Amino acid sequence: MENPVPRIMKTPLIAMYHDDKHESLTVEVELPDVMDEHITLIMHENSFYIKAYSETVEYLGSFFLDGPVDPEKAIAVNKSGMLTIKVPYKEGFACARFVPID
Repeated sequence: MENPVPRIMKTPLIAMYHDDKHESLTVEVELPDVMDEHITLIMHENSFYIKAYSETVEYLGSFFLDGPVDPEKAIAVNKSGMLTIKVPYKEGFACARFVPID
């Protein structure tokens, strides 16, 4: 039987950060109460799309990345409501520069 209560639509909370050597990117996506089989993740070189759902909430979002990555080498693990995606940059993080704050 279909759930009689419609799911609430939400954009998931995410955090993105690179490792100390600027070789890979980690993306953390909060997906409380979502089972692995209810997650669709599509990764591109410069963005990713996610759709996931639990019994009461549907998460949907498309996000740009901070540099080109190799989506063929992406690894995703869903543990305790946190989807962690690790993916190497294509050419490191060479084009970045620090900007002084006035």
